[in-house]
Amino acid sequence: MNKAKFLKKSILFATIGILALSLIPAANAGVPGHFKDRLMSNNLLMPFWTGNYDWEFSTSEDIFFMIGWKSTLEELENDWAPKNPWKFKLFINNEEIPLQRFDIPIPKEEKTLFIKSSMWYHLFGSGYFEAEGGYLLRFEFWVRRPYQGDGKNYWRIFEDYWGFVWGPPGTVASFEYYLNIIA
Repeated sequence: MNKAKFLKKSILFATIGILALSLIPAANAGVPGHFKDRLMSNNLLMPFWTGNYDWEFSTSEDIFFMIGWKSTLEELENDWAPKNPWKFKLFINNEEIPLQRFDIPIPKEEKTLFIKSSMWYHLFGSGYFEAEGGYLLRFEFWVRRPYQGDGKNYWRIFEDYWGFVWGPPGTVASFEYYLNIIA
């Protein structure tokens, strides 16, 4: 009788455990299929990346936001950047837009250089934005582990104390710019 109760309880706990784990959002491995044919020129990150803040996005195009982070052994060994976990946050007119994450597998020949490569994205699609709508985009890079000698171990926006990652020493990884949306 005890064995039967133990077996029933074990099955119940295993089922509950599997259900609980299924609710935890995991990163997908590899580029999602719906990104393979997207034009990078429709990435809302392009004005920041190119420095061209007059970059135009059409309301009729398939618009998205995608950004990534790749960690190297050199960065971690020299304490330039924090170890995983990290995340990006996206805001449009101060409203947070949920980002999905996927991991890009590191090829065997690059495993001596890179530890992890992740991408975060959100698909807006055509018709999401209105022409000349005055959209302020802000994205932030968030970290949790200590780096550059700060000893902190909680979620916060990355600050490049030494100037090795995002820009001059003291650069905070929170960047904003207006989107140029046309009809």
